[in-house]
Amino acid sequence: MKNLHRSRIFRYAVAYTGLFFISTLLVLTFLYAVTFQISDNKIEARVSHEAQWLGEILADCSEFEKVSRLNFHIADHPGNLGVYLLLDGDGKRLAGNLDLIPDVELVSGKFISFFHQDDPDTTALLHVRATLVDLDSGCTLLVGNNYQAIDQIKKEIRPAAAWALGISFALGVMVAVFLARRLARRLEIINRTSRTIFEGNLERRMIRTGSGDEFDHLSTNLNRMLDRIFNLMASVRGVTDNIAHDLRSPLSRMRSRMEVALLANRPCEEYREVLADTIEDTDRLLKTFNSLLTIARVESGAARADFTLVDLKQVVTDTVELYEPVVEENDQTLQMSCSGHLEMNGNADLLVQALANLLDNAIKYAPRGAAIEVLAEAADGVIIMLSVADNGPGIPEHFREKALQRFTRLDASRTRPGQGLGLSLVQVVAQMHGGTVHLEDANPGLRVIMKIHN
Repeated sequence: MKNLHRSRIFRYAVAYTGLFFISTLLVLTFLYAVTFQISDNKIEARVSHEAQWLGEILADCSEFEKVSRLNFHIADHPGNLGVYLLLDGDGKRLAGNLDLIPDVELVSGKFISFFHQDDPDTTALLHVRATLVDLDSGCTLLVGNNYQAIDQIKKEIRPAAAWALGISFALGVMVAVFLARRLARRLEIINRTSRTIFEGNLERRMIRTGSGDEFDHLSTNLNRMLDRIFNLMASVRGVTDNIAHDLRSPLSRMRSRMEVALLANRPCEEYREVLADTIEDTDRLLKTFNSLLTIARVESGAARADFTLVDLKQVVTDTVELYEPVVEENDQTLQMSCSGHLEMNGNADLLVQALANLLDNAIKYAPRGAAIEVLAEAADGVIIMLSVADNGPGIPEHFREKALQRFTRLDASRTRPGQGLGLSLVQVVAQMHGGTVHLEDANPGLRVIMKIHN
């Protein structure tokens, strides 16, 4: 607030004041010009009409009659602002209430403007607007109107207009400063809250006044963004803990196994077993990192470059055939059903990997003798739905949303094999294809549905 005059808001306010002042000046100038132009047009129309009427009356009259009729007309209209002058063929004054011939070029049918001294005792000059009519015998009649009243109005309006401009400018400045200070105050609240959050108070949120204005909308969006960042940071902390746990266990086993093997001379077969177990643990670690790299690649959008026309029916058929031996080994049953137009633009490798993860989870968690069902269907060719269902233990409803997060596993003790990345990969693959993933109750068991908008 101390440097308000340096802020962009203040500059906008100054610009607004300048534009307001200029627009007011233009409006007043326009009204001033149009008002008096209309008055001039009315007076000129009245003078033209009177000049034509007097010209018809004075036509075909003797010089004496012209003088008499004009004087009678002037006497019959006392207080009239009309100005009259009758000249003979030599340009000499014959009659009228104008004592001196105006020192301007007198052209018949055209309006002329001149000033004359109405009262010899004063030096005031009166403004006259007049026209001329040619009469017979070379006589000329000048008919005009005294502009004294209009000139006086103009003199009075000008200072009033100047005061109006000054008042409008002052009001504009006050309104601009008020708005600038108000906007700066609202922005300062947001900036101050942002500094507090930057300094470490991550639970602080932007204040909303409840007015529903743009600043409230901005505060709402910022708060939503902060909530999202806070949740992501919490998720990252949880993922970090899970990664550390998942990596520590196999690494500890590998070290212990190799350390024990080095304590004494052993047969080659025991060394072979140690190396085989070590390779198995290494494969689990590589699988974890490969899954993380795949998820990161999908989320970055790089995999979109490999989009082609994919036959989802063929993807389902090939993947199901791949897992049929494992299903038979576990005494489980696997059924497949495909219907509708299942061609879509996508990444075939990622779709295979997503379906493989779903089948792997179903085979792993469903008991022996369980039934697994893979369904792929198209609704009006717009939405393609791929689902995998089993009649195993399922996932509790309150845990389903969390199950889609990375390194989340139902087996909290992590005694069973897996990384907790399967459903996370399925979700990012669905999102990359413009779809969503839902977990539903299969009564019994779990049904995972991936909807893709083709």
